[in-house]
Amino acid sequence: MSETKNVKTAEKTAVKKAEEKKAPVAKVNKSAKSEAVPLMLDRLLWLLSVVIIVAAIGGNFYYTQHYIIDESTLSRLVRTVIVIATIIVGLAVVLFTNKGRALLTFGRESYIELRKVVWPTRQEAMQTTFIVFVAVCLVSLFLYLCDLVVLQVVRAITL
Repeated sequence: MSETKNVKTAEKTAVKKAEEKKAPVAKVNKSAKSEAVPLMLDRLLWLLSVVIIVAAIGGNFYYTQHYIIDESTLSRLVRTVIVIATIIVGLAVVLFTNKGRALLTFGRESYIELRKVVWPTRQEAMQTTFIVFVAVCLVSLFLYLCDLVVLQVVRAITL
């Protein structure tokens, strides 16, 4: 009888631990869904972003085609900075869309995973680099010798 109780207790403990592990995932999914941008606002943000980027590129094209300026002056630098800043603003607007938020979440999660990577020591990196260098040299020597043999065979056949 006591064995049956121990098995049931162990099963209950295992189920409880599994539920505890699943709870944070459910909270994350619920909070991600609650932060979602409404569809109309999402489309409006995409449209705004496209308009800003097209305006930056179109404005730069129009300015260079219809205004005669000395391109060696400071105005060229200012125009370039304005175009780059406007494109950055257009791309920043994208980050407020649902896809942009997903991209930011992906970036954060990638950074977390990157911190878990165990990087090789300097000695390990140098040894691995040396091994790769030697292997490349051996393979290239082998291919060179094969090329010489094939060249001699072709010369013997064709002459």
